Amino acid sequence: MDIAQSIGQRIKIMRKAKNLTLKQLSEMTDLSSGFLSQFERGMTNIAIDSLNRIAVALGVPLDSLLKMQQLETDGIPAIRSYEREASQISPQIIQYMLNVHPENFSFLPRVFRLLPLPQKQTIELYSHEGQEFIYVLEGAVTLYIEDNATILYSGDSVHFDSGSRHNWANLSPLPAVILTVSSPNPLMNLDEILSSAKQNDSQKNDQDDNIWSGDH
Repeated sequence: MDIAQSIGQRIKIMRKAKNLTLKQLSEMTDLSSGFLSQFERGMTNIAIDSLNRIAVALGVPLDSLLKMQQLETDGIPAIRSYEREASQISPQIIQYMLNVHPENFSFLPRVFRLLPLPQKQTIELYSHEGQEFIYVLEGAVTLYIEDNATILYSGDSVHFDSGSRHNWANLSPLPAVILTVSSPNPLMNLDEILSSAKQNDSQKNDQDDNIWSGDH
């Protein structure tokens, strides 16, 4: 992914997190909706002054779009609210990472912005090793654990064994925000997993080469 495409994707996530449409952002920046749509998809470049107008409209510093800052000048790896790495993991869920190198720690804290889930959608439960903590920062979230369900409101929290089948969803008409902490950290061994997968692919390719290198 090139720089322009990366910045465009970051702007799209920030725009949706603030519930802004392309038309609204266009009106706030005097940039056409068509241009903004193309830029968010990485199909065009943008001038720095236009990028600054977008930053002002989104209420974030320009360098948060450029991702220039990684560490504070005092050497403390703090992440400012406008610097949080965000990713849209589904149409209704935006995930924000809360530390610079999440793979280096034994537990994983994250913030999720949950958009209202379409009614009548099936909620699939899943389980995994460890424990999970949830704190509702904003709105209301329905938590499912095995055959039970409860609604958690702003300020509510829960700590449970994630070996039990569970999931959460926003069934309210308004967005919700939750803080979660997972232990053990599912990203801790990510490098080893990727390295192992790459090694397995390499071995498979070698085997395929050996199969086709013989006389048939």
